[in-house]
Amino acid sequence: MATTIKKVLKNNCYSRSFLPVARSFAGAMLLLSFHSYAGDWKITPSLNLQETYTDNVRLATSGNEKSDFITQINPGISVSGTGSHLKLNGSYTMQNIFYASDSGSNSINHQLSANGNVELLDDLFFVDGKASISQQNISAFGPQTTDNTNITGNRTDVKTYSISPYIHLHFKNFASLESRYTHDAVSTGSGGLSDSQSDRILLSLNSGTDFGRLGWGLNYSKQRIDFASQSSTTQPNVDLETYSGNLSYRVTPQFSLTATGGEEKNNYLSLTGKSGGTFWTGGFEWKPSQRTSISASAGQRFFGNTYALKVDHRSRRTLWSVDYSEDITTTRDQFLIPASIDTAEFLVNSHLFDFLPEAQRLAAAEAFIKFNGLPSALAENINFFTNRFFLQKRLQASVSVTGTRNTIILSFVDTSREAQTSQAADSQLLGPSSLSLNDNTNSVGVNALWNLRISPQTSANLSAGFTRTTSDATNRQDDFKTLRISLTKQFQPKLNGMIELRHNENDSNQANSGYSENAITASVNMNF
Repeated sequence: MATTIKKVLKNNCYSRSFLPVARSFAGAMLLLSFHSYAGDWKITPSLNLQETYTDNVRLATSGNEKSDFITQINPGISVSGTGSHLKLNGSYTMQNIFYASDSGSNSINHQLSANGNVELLDDLFFVDGKASISQQNISAFGPQTTDNTNITGNRTDVKTYSISPYIHLHFKNFASLESRYTHDAVSTGSGGLSDSQSDRILLSLNSGTDFGRLGWGLNYSKQRIDFASQSSTTQPNVDLETYSGNLSYRVTPQFSLTATGGEEKNNYLSLTGKSGGTFWTGGFEWKPSQRTSISASAGQRFFGNTYALKVDHRSRRTLWSVDYSEDITTTRDQFLIPASIDTAEFLVNSHLFDFLPEAQRLAAAEAFIKFNGLPSALAENINFFTNRFFLQKRLQASVSVTGTRNTIILSFVDTSREAQTSQAADSQLLGPSSLSLNDNTNSVGVNALWNLRISPQTSANLSAGFTRTTSDATNRQDDFKTLRISLTKQFQPKLNGMIELRHNENDSNQANSGYSENAITASVNMNF
């Protein structure tokens, strides 16, 4: 593979500080919950057992494949609390992977997803918190896998957390004020992505109902990103500052005109010589019915013309969604706010669980995903590691059709990234001959999922995906194809099993880069 991956030290300051901070965050949220009159608590231990046979455990090129049997023993626990002053959802799994032929590759992976909100003072002082531990692919042009069982050398831990206290003030019907502080961090086990911490303040003042048809807002944001390792070849610490104002005018109850304007000041060293300046946009918001909403805008920022579009339409059986955006961002931002279609949220919005109280719908969707073996995200683009700032243009579209026994979901994503800062920031990620690999990239993906409920206890799934990733500077192109067929059976209320066949394939225009894999997995999941 043209790309070479270099390891960075694991025991840097952010890695050492992550676990104590995460523990403090979890403990604080739990302690606060008992003082916040949580109404309902649900704690569910679980155990997942899996056995997989694969004919290409390392996703090696043709002629170099090695088969293996892989055993997984994955204990986990989920916690949810909902009350008048608290919302908390979290799940943790310890994934233990054992290889029959390659015991030296046995591994333990920690997987955490937690978020919560606590109202400390009635309608005044709140705290949001999030924490995650996951495993992600490092390079967009290396072997791609999603379940950690393949031994690729292109996957590592990504740990994130954020804590955000804020005050929300209401000046009767005149205006409302939000003052928010957010501290977050992103760290990786290896792979060359610089660990980082960020502190941000956000102030926003927005008009109330006293202004009738006219709406207005004033906003200020200032963020400091501190990177763990700094040298002449890595990204220095960065300050990002934005002043903005927005106006809206309601022409009719369903249609409004919108406008924004302001100035952004960013001190990262841009390749174009511009990293800030004045900006403006103009657009509209249209809600012709309770089931349909459309918003669009066009304007200018320091990098050129900019556009945005968001369309949502719901019917009794379908949900349509289109989202287009353009922004300066980073890999760390993508991990803190994943740019993918959350399956659970998508199913809730498709009205599949409208028969349940609103507070129970998300949990029902997550249980549905687990029972049917569905992916946690749809149309997830390849989020590769880079320490550079980049201009991202992203189009995301999806549609779901829900019937009595069938659910069909189609999704599409097209993401282009144009590097804004120097190649030197990625010197720890890429070999000397591959520094231009991440200059300008494009990833286009299409996914289809069909779920058939054969009976109340049995369901079948068929999913297929295709992703094409290209590097303009190096003319490299990789096509990733996946096909999965699974059957899930509910044996008892707290016991289900699944058998799955999968095929993964990569076609690359680079020599000695393509591969294919076939695998079969049988699993049992128990809740206690």
